[in-house]
Amino acid sequence: MHKILFIAGLGIALTSAALLFFGIIEPGVAAMVGILGIGLIGMSHIKRM
Repeated sequence: MHKILFIAGLGIALTSAALLFFGIIEPGVAAMVGILGIGLIGMSHIKRM
């Protein structure tokens, strides 16, 4: 479950960044979607250190 949340959050955050980079979505929308992705990464509780 934790890895699924982490991968989903990472995918959402990276997709948001890519769409912003290519000019497909506005910066405000990208920020909101990116925050959602970062929140999922935080909820996954995967320890890196």
